[in-house]
Amino acid sequence: MKDSKKKEIKTARPVEEDDVINRCWEYLSCENSDCPAYGQEESPCWEVTGHRCGDRVFARLEEKLIQCCFKCPFFKQLKERVKGRRWADITMLETLEDALVRSSKYSTKVEDLYMEVIRRSKLMNLLGEVSKIIARLDKEEDIILAILTVTTAREGLGFNRAFAFLRGEEYNLLRGKYALGPSSPEEAESIWKILDKDSDASLEKLVSKGQKLHYLRNSPLTKITRRHAIIFDDSEGMIATGMNEIRFISSRDLKSDNDMEIATALGLEDFCIIPIATVEDRLGLLIVDNIFTGKEVTAEDAHLLEMVVSHATTSLRAAQLKESLGKNVESLKATYRKLKANEERMLRAERLAISGELTSSVLHEIKNPLVAIGGFARNLWNSGKFDEKDREKVEIIMNEAQRLENYLGSLQSNVRRLQIEDSDLNQIVDDVCQLIQNDFSEHNIDLLKSLAPELPGCRIDQVKLHEAFLNILMNAKEAIVSDGKVWVKTWTDGSEGLLHIEITDNGGGIQKDKIARIFIPFYTTKEDGSGLGLAFVHRIIRDHGGNISVTSTRGKGTTFVITLPAYPREDQIQPS
Repeated sequence: MKDSKKKEIKTARPVEEDDVINRCWEYLSCENSDCPAYGQEESPCWEVTGHRCGDRVFARLEEKLIQCCFKCPFFKQLKERVKGRRWADITMLETLEDALVRSSKYSTKVEDLYMEVIRRSKLMNLLGEVSKIIARLDKEEDIILAILTVTTAREGLGFNRAFAFLRGEEYNLLRGKYALGPSSPEEAESIWKILDKDSDASLEKLVSKGQKLHYLRNSPLTKITRRHAIIFDDSEGMIATGMNEIRFISSRDLKSDNDMEIATALGLEDFCIIPIATVEDRLGLLIVDNIFTGKEVTAEDAHLLEMVVSHATTSLRAAQLKESLGKNVESLKATYRKLKANEERMLRAERLAISGELTSSVLHEIKNPLVAIGGFARNLWNSGKFDEKDREKVEIIMNEAQRLENYLGSLQSNVRRLQIEDSDLNQIVDDVCQLIQNDFSEHNIDLLKSLAPELPGCRIDQVKLHEAFLNILMNAKEAIVSDGKVWVKTWTDGSEGLLHIEITDNGGGIQKDKIARIFIPFYTTKEDGSGLGLAFVHRIIRDHGGNISVTSTRGKGTTFVITLPAYPREDQIQPS
C-alpha cells in the first residue's frame, strides 16, 4: 500500500512555479490597502499581519493559523505546491499542521486552567476578606448590610440589586428587612457614588462606609422591601423555595398572588434566590438581579454568592442569638424592676397602714388639748382685754387651732374624698407665708414671694394643700437654721391647664443617695423626725392628680416643684 502511494505521488504532475500566486491581495482580489500584507511580495502574509486576520485579533498566533490561514483559499493553493514533490515533505507538512492543532488545543486547556486558578484565587481572596469583615461585626443589621455590600459592590460580586428577607417571630413568614441597589434607572447612575467615590477603595472600606450611612438603612428600596413578606407555606409560592436551594426564577413563571405582588413591588423580572441557612436553621433568603445592566445571572455567579452567604450565615445566626439573649435579659430586668416597684409599693402601703394606726391613736391624745386651746383662745379674743397687737396673736392662735381641728377631723376618715372647691392658689400660698413670717424673721430668714399676678382659679382641697405647703416651708427653715433665704414662686402653663408652685431654700441640701427616699413613710434624716411629714405631702399632691419633684445640691440648697391640674378630672382625684 505504501509502495503504490509513493508511486502515485512520483507520477503526479508537479505544480509549476508559475501556476502559484505568492501575493494574497492579488489572489483574493483584495482592495484593503491598509492591510500590512497589501503590496508585500517578500514575506508571507501570515508573518506580516502577526495576530491579525482581517478584522479579527487572536491572542495566540497558532489560533490565527488554525482558524483563519488553514481555511484561507490563498493558503490552500500554496499547499498545492508540495504535490508531486517528495513524500517526506508532504508528511512533514501534515505532521506540523497536526502538531500545531494539538498545541493549540493544549494551550487552550492550559489557558482555561489558568483562568480557573485565577477565579479560585479571587474567590479565596473574596472569602478571606468577607471573613475578616464579618469577624468584627456582632449585630444582625451590620452583618446583613455587609453581605448586601459584598453582593452589589463592583469589588465584590457586582450584582445590580440585592434584597434580604429574614425569618421573624411569625412561624410562616419571611419579613423583608434590607435592600441595597438603585430603585430606578436614574438612581442606578449615581447610587454607588455614595460608597465608591474612591476607585481604589477596598471591600472592607466600602462595608465600613456603608455601616455609617443612614441612607442604606432607610433607602427607598429598603422601605419598599420592609412593606412585604414572603409566605413560605404557600402551596403555589416559588420564591419561598429559595430557602432550601438556589433558584433561578422569571416573574413570568410566578403563580402565587403573594409572589407576584412582591415581584411587582420590587421590580423583579429575571432573578436568583440564595438560601440564608445553617445546618440547623433556615434563617431566610437573598434575592439578586441585574435589572439595569441586563447581565445574565449564571450558575457560577449563584454558586459564588452562595459560598459568600454561607460564609457569613454562622456569624449572622450568632448575632441573632446574642440579640435575642439581650432582649430576654432586658425583659427579665424590666420584670425585676416591676417586681421591685410592686414590693416597694407593698412596703409603702404597709407603712401607710401603720402610720394610719398611729395617727388614729395619736388623734385622741391631740384633739382634747387642741379643743381646749381653741376654746380658751376664743374666750380671750371675745373678752377684748388686751391691745390690738396681742389681739392679732390670739386671733392667729384661735384660727390655727380651728384649722388643726378640721385637719384632725379629716384624718379620722381615711376613705373620704378630697373636699374639692373653687380656690385661689396664690391666696393659700400667701396665707401660709404670713403664718410663718414671724418664725422666719426670728431666725433671720428672708421669705421672698413671686406669685403670678393672673394665676387662674383652681379646684383643690384648701386645708390639705395648706398643710402640704406649710410642711415644706418648715423643712426649709430647719435646713437653713438661720441667716438664709427661701423663695416661693407660682406660675402656670396656660395651654396645658397646669399650676406650678416652686419652693427653694439655700440650706445645706440633701445627699444624692437620700433624695429618692425622702417621700417614704418613716424615713427621716432628722434625729427627732417622725418621717411622716413629706410622706403626707406626697400623698396630698398625688391625691390631687399632681406631681412633686425635688432637686438638691449639697451646700447650695433644695428645690421642691409641685405641679397641679387647675381642674382635675374625677378619675384623677383619689381618696385621701
